[in-house]
Amino acid sequence: MSGRIAVKDSNIFIDMECMGILDLWFQLGYETITSNLVVLELNQGRHGQTLAYVESGQIQELTSPLATLIHYQSQYIGISAADAAVLHLAVEHKALLLSGDGKLRQSAEAESVSCHGSIWVLDQMVKTGILKGSVAAEKLSGLMLLTGKQRRFLPASEAEEYIARWRRLR
Repeated sequence: MSGRIAVKDSNIFIDMECMGILDLWFQLGYETITSNLVVLELNQGRHGQTLAYVESGQIQELTSPLATLIHYQSQYIGISAADAAVLHLAVEHKALLLSGDGKLRQSAEAESVSCHGSIWVLDQMVKTGILKGSVAAEKLSGLMLLTGKQRRFLPASEAEEYIARWRRLR
């Protein structure tokens, strides 16, 4: 075990799959956990790469007690049961929470849980040399161009800033 734990929400898994970087995530050295409710969401959306990592044990799937989910959902209006579950896991394990969901991120802040999104994950990969800046810029640019059901909801101005910064790296 690495000592660093990250709890992931479904949107982070989906973003990483879309960018083709899920396998690179493990090079950052985080123990990765998620909720059984997130795994259910991913199964419904047919996200086979993530599910394969869950089945292999590289991503640990945990269950949160129903009473805890109800508590978080009543305390933080607008978060789903899956959101409440990953928030609970992050609090319980004193872990980093990875999510792009605005309401979940606000709830995490209220619980003093460090929370970041997909852009942060890419930036960590660039900072550690796992990805070249130009590659990270292309991955994020591609993610921002998705439309229809595949559309990802990322902060456009922040994404553009990182894309420009990464493209300047040599």
